[in-house]
Amino acid sequence: MRVGAAGLRAAIMAGLIATFFVYPLLRLLVMPFLSGHGAAGDWPAFAVSLLLSVGTAIVAAPLGALFALFTTTAAGPVARAATLTLWGLFLTPSYMLTTGWMIIFSGHALRATLAGQAFFGVGGLLMLYVVKALPFSALVARATLAAADSAPAEAAAIHGVPFIPRVRIGLRLLAPAMAVGFAIAVIETMQEFGIPATLGVTSHVPILTYAIYQHLAETPTDFAGASILCWRLIAVAAVFGGLAMACRRQGAAIQHGRMRPPARQRPARRRELAFAALTCLFALVGIVIPVAALFVRALQPLTASMPHPGAVLRSLGFGMVGATMSLGVAVLTLRLRAAGARRMTAVLDVALVANMAVPGLVLAASYIVAFNNDLLPLYGTRLLLLIGYTAGMAPLALRMMQGALDDLDPNLVAAARLHGLPRLTRLVDIEGMLLIRPFTYAYLLVAAAIMFELPVSELLYPPGATPLGVAIVTLDQMSDYAASARLALFGLGAMAGLALLLAAGVALLAAPRRLRPA
Repeated sequence: MRVGAAGLRAAIMAGLIATFFVYPLLRLLVMPFLSGHGAAGDWPAFAVSLLLSVGTAIVAAPLGALFALFTTTAAGPVARAATLTLWGLFLTPSYMLTTGWMIIFSGHALRATLAGQAFFGVGGLLMLYVVKALPFSALVARATLAAADSAPAEAAAIHGVPFIPRVRIGLRLLAPAMAVGFAIAVIETMQEFGIPATLGVTSHVPILTYAIYQHLAETPTDFAGASILCWRLIAVAAVFGGLAMACRRQGAAIQHGRMRPPARQRPARRRELAFAALTCLFALVGIVIPVAALFVRALQPLTASMPHPGAVLRSLGFGMVGATMSLGVAVLTLRLRAAGARRMTAVLDVALVANMAVPGLVLAASYIVAFNNDLLPLYGTRLLLLIGYTAGMAPLALRMMQGALDDLDPNLVAAARLHGLPRLTRLVDIEGMLLIRPFTYAYLLVAAAIMFELPVSELLYPPGATPLGVAIVTLDQMSDYAASARLALFGLGAMAGLALLLAAGVALLAAPRRLRPA
């Protein structure tokens, strides 16, 4: 009976995924074949985007592999600082990073220099793309290196292998990780929307993702043309995604019971200083300098009243509701898998993995096509915006909660049921207390991602409910950097306040209670 109920719930979940993922994508992608026309041009935008993506990957992949190798094998404060820098670059919204640098080069003196001219062009796009692609390449390479065995290095040390052959062997073992990082960097750069929507518009460089947005946002709307460009974007992701999977299978890691990961050791002083300088460079370029520019410009007086005053609280609410919905979908999917509905949960897993490969811009475009009709008139409502957030963030929430739920022993719940504990007590006092910390971490990460999300917000927000990302980008395009800087800092402050509030609540709820004497 339990399996049957799980199968019914899985069928309902599969129906929702079919309605809000499969059906919209099919509606969008078949439009060029049904209409027989559309803007088949925009090849310059595709070519420029592909060249920028490949150029970014050429720089980011080896740097990411070096960061991964250093952070997985080295000990000490520099390694910890490098790891924190990677996560800081990963979590910083791309349009906020771009806004900070645009504030720096907005002055006439700096803009007229060679550096300013290079920034407002392909050079600036390439620099920002590398900064945002580096953490993806490094984190992917770290996952590959985490499965490495210490046996080759120990054998080389025992047999006295010279330095050059050791480096050559190490590079050959590192090559699959670099190739996977290269493919991921190309995919992430091709799908990037925040940088083209800010610097790309100012520098008038044609970028594929912004070209898709223009086909959907301008009048008359060209759905068929946007669909053709989406096909090109998906094709690039499929090609390089297949390359990443093939390179991952070529890795030299072998899992066995006697495998030992390489021990962390304090590196030589010269090597540690070199990585300290590299870490400082990316921390300055990607975090410190842009945030400092936002602070300085935010202190300047505004020329008029503060625009979009409710964008911060509105996006914070969107983030909290969207995170709740995303984590609910993730927990339900994992519960269904544990209940034994294997075939249906396999279908759900495939759909969620495919959802991760679809850019948010393409998903939002498909929602415009699918839900702007009399049958399902959801376009222009906050409900569809929240559904878009949930569809985009549910795979991330599932990956974050999977390990925590898998660690729960089913015998724990069985023992509580055997001792007659009510269902509410089992959920709150046992499972809730064990899952509260990983749930809070996942909730904060998903809520922050939704709060600062841009492509889905740009295409699906209803009139009068401008999200934070859209408000900041709109002010950037109007060169109102003081207002955009204040909104960005208010948004960061609101997210920090939510994090502190939840951390205090978790510390209070999870604190051990003293047993009263009988």
